[in-house]
Amino acid sequence: MLAVRLAPCFILFFALISLHSILVSEANVNNQNENVVNVKVERLIDISTQLVKIVSTISVLNKGTVPLKEYIVQFGDSRHDEKLAYLLVSLVDSNKKRKQLVATKINDNGPFASYRVNFGSDAVEGGKSVQLEVEATFSHLLNPYPEEIIQSEKQLVVYKGRVYFPTPYTTETQTTRVKLASSTGVESYSKVRPVATADRFINYGPYDKIAPTSTVEPTNTEEELRVHVENNTPFLTTERLERTIQVSHWAGAVSIEELLDVVHAGAKLKGSFSRYEFQREFPSNGQSSIRGWKTRLPVGAFDIYYRDEIGNISTSNVRYTPSSVNVDIRPRFPLFGGWKTQYTLGYTLPSSNNLFTQEGSSFTSSNYVLKVPFIDHIYDDMTIDEATVKIILPEGASNFKLNLPYDVKRQSDEVYYSYLDTIGRPVIVLTKKNLVEWHIQQIEVRYTYKPLYLLQEPLLVVGSIFSLCLLVIGLVRTKTTLDGK
Repeated sequence: MLAVRLAPCFILFFALISLHSILVSEANVNNQNENVVNVKVERLIDISTQLVKIVSTISVLNKGTVPLKEYIVQFGDSRHDEKLAYLLVSLVDSNKKRKQLVATKINDNGPFASYRVNFGSDAVEGGKSVQLEVEATFSHLLNPYPEEIIQSEKQLVVYKGRVYFPTPYTTETQTTRVKLASSTGVESYSKVRPVATADRFINYGPYDKIAPTSTVEPTNTEEELRVHVENNTPFLTTERLERTIQVSHWAGAVSIEELLDVVHAGAKLKGSFSRYEFQREFPSNGQSSIRGWKTRLPVGAFDIYYRDEIGNISTSNVRYTPSSVNVDIRPRFPLFGGWKTQYTLGYTLPSSNNLFTQEGSSFTSSNYVLKVPFIDHIYDDMTIDEATVKIILPEGASNFKLNLPYDVKRQSDEVYYSYLDTIGRPVIVLTKKNLVEWHIQQIEVRYTYKPLYLLQEPLLVVGSIFSLCLLVIGLVRTKTTLDGK
């Protein structure tokens, strides 16, 4: 009975302890935020293409006495966080050398996410200042307005953000420059004084003594940055990319094939399409359309093919340079807003450029490492909604180890059967969403392979022919008659 009466007391006691811990933690965070000051912020918002690229240069001062070990980066609303494809935070020294810092997303269930930047061994001492550079790339952040246009109209887009630099710290002074696709075609923009236009830029600021940004999205015109401008650059999106990388020790080659679903993600075409007017008045007619793009392949690529469901597309062209192989991709018809196309692009690389033998290899077992890009350069300022990469290793490969430059989701391994396979070839399946050009980085796949497996296919062929010969000899030497005598 006494235990039953004391139970609410214990619950209340632990609740008070938890509340005290939360209050102390919030107080420590608030004190730390008060000791951090953004002395100067220079921000460039580039909306000249289909991607939004924001580069912020921040001079951070630690007014406290305790070394500053971390810094919080924010972008101001939920849409920026959802569309963030790439984030890089660098520490810039007096010689303009950059050191990359680790940025981790904070899951605080707030109206928008924040990112904690860890200084590591470069903690900022009290009274000292450092310079940070924050580079962020966003996809699908520009909205066509109007959403539908006729064939001869220009494409207009809207960008929404914050005039003031979003940050949980006080900012002494800041400036913002918005880079446009052209110097003409500006429909409207937020006029938060001081503001001025010059050539292809809208310049905001300087603004002095800016309080920490509110944790709610801007609802008044004093904080909202809205720019409505002309942008006829290609709004080409790869909705789905299926990339297959197959390693062949027997052929000494790495074969790569890509299946791409691409769509014009800009303002949709309203009304019918007139090819006659398009060919006669281009580029003034259909200036927002996409006639083709350039894909860049690794050096040494050969046996290149480009086809769709109908067959080979002869309007393509291949140009070789010392640093890459450029393929001019031209679909069978120009792409207007909302139009889609699907095509397959394949090529072969010599294994000497991508497959290497590691130390510790022997006659009976060898260790290999495969180095290939996770994705290729499909077109300038590209965006990929979802990519699936399948790596098909030789039959008999084992002990797989992956070295990835960024977070990639690994799916369940599969098995692929080809000619003369017995147990099948192991397949590593990787997926990732929201990719941009920065994700063109090499991945490493380490595995063990026995060279004796190279004799498997020749022995199967020789054994099959030898068995067939024995069967024919046996049938010829066997005498049979209709009466069985």
